[in-house]
Amino acid sequence: MTTPSELRVRAAELEQRVSPLTAGPRTDDERMWLEKASALRAEADQADELDWQRTGRIQCADCGTSVRTRTLESLPEHRCTERQRARREREAAERTNEK
Repeated sequence: MTTPSELRVRAAELEQRVSPLTAGPRTDDERMWLEKASALRAEADQADELDWQRTGRIQCADCGTSVRTRTLESLPEHRCTERQRARREREAAERTNEK
């Protein structure tokens, strides 16, 4: 079974194939890719909701942390900003070490 994150990555890949609107009218292929991307995102949202109903936990789209919540309206405090900053610092350190 494909995870919601994998579905969203696939949707983003399809959307990247489409040229900007300013480039002219969409081709049939581009319209098909956008429709498929939309369907994949909807499937990912449904999978997230089913998983939340089953476990009471949902993954933060910004930092990736799985948190327990009673509603899908908002997430409880989970130090998201600090986690994102730490991830950016790790990635920068890794790039520096590669050079």
